[in-house]
Amino acid sequence: MTYRQKHPETCLAKCLIIIIEKLKGIKINRGEELKMLIFSLKYDRDSIAAGHLMKVVRDYKVNVDWYLGFKIIYNFFKKKNFPEKISLKYTEVNLKLIDSLLDSPIIVYVDQFYLWENSWGLYYKYHYPHFVIIKKRVGNLYQIIDPTDGKIKSVTPRTISKAIASMRNRLWISPQIIKIL
Repeated sequence: MTYRQKHPETCLAKCLIIIIEKLKGIKINRGEELKMLIFSLKYDRDSIAAGHLMKVVRDYKVNVDWYLGFKIIYNFFKKKNFPEKISLKYTEVNLKLIDSLLDSPIIVYVDQFYLWENSWGLYYKYHYPHFVIIKKRVGNLYQIIDPTDGKIKSVTPRTISKAIASMRNRLWISPQIIKIL
């Protein structure tokens, strides 16, 4: 399986596919990545994540815990008619929460700027919301799958913390964690 996303806007779709394939022991068609994005865009203009999650709980019979870091966003989504398979949770998204959820991989919404690598070129060196998978913590490092380049990387807790804080304080976007069950 390749971990690299097909399109710049399919990071969440790719993360969901990676985790569902591992969880369910199935192979998902490569075309599903773009189908998820298109479904999402048609489903809800307010959040690309909401559409993705609706599609995966419907098509792959999984449950989702969706942790939201902004109370106003949590309250907004609480009014939506999500199926019971999507459990909304309001909490501070931080390293303590990440560590408590790592009995299996999780998807975290971060500022891509802090994960940038020289090999990507300067085009990618900007602040932009991005979903990655945190597979596990190994000693003082987190092992992540970054769908931008498809590589498994080790990053420091400080890097993850800065990427989450930048989502909240620079981009004014609610930090999020998605756990597939």
